[in-house]
Amino acid sequence: MILLAFLICAAFYVNNSRTASNELPIQHLKQSKITQTDIGNYISSNHDYWNNQLCWEHYKNFSFDEFNKNYNQYIEELERVINATDDGDLRTDFSHAKDLLTEAEETNDIKPLINVHRIFHDLDVKYNKYSTSDYFGITQYGEKH
Repeated sequence: MILLAFLICAAFYVNNSRTASNELPIQHLKQSKITQTDIGNYISSNHDYWNNQLCWEHYKNFSFDEFNKNYNQYIEELERVINATDDGDLRTDFSHAKDLLTEAEETNDIKPLINVHRIFHDLDVKYNKYSTSDYFGITQYGEKH
């Protein structure tokens, strides 16, 4: 029975490892149709992506080739999200993330991406009520909400 449980867990892990993508989480949002729910989902999927790419020492294997390949499409979608939100603090946080992404793309430096992760983490905590004891306190949205 223990062996069976181990094999099931191992198969689940291998299957998830194969389906995990290094591609940036582009959702193909249409500017005229972006809702509060879409923004929440956008925050959550980006938080998950940056967790998987950077946390637990994964940053050591981060692929700037993959990042740079999808960068323009990722930035275009972020700009649609920025333009879709009515909240000034949220817009400021997304714009800050965009500036950091641009810096990372220009320099291939992982440090700005670590801060992008922290922005999406904090937004997930405040905007989506993501439950965690970790909070970086680097977003404007989190200060007032």
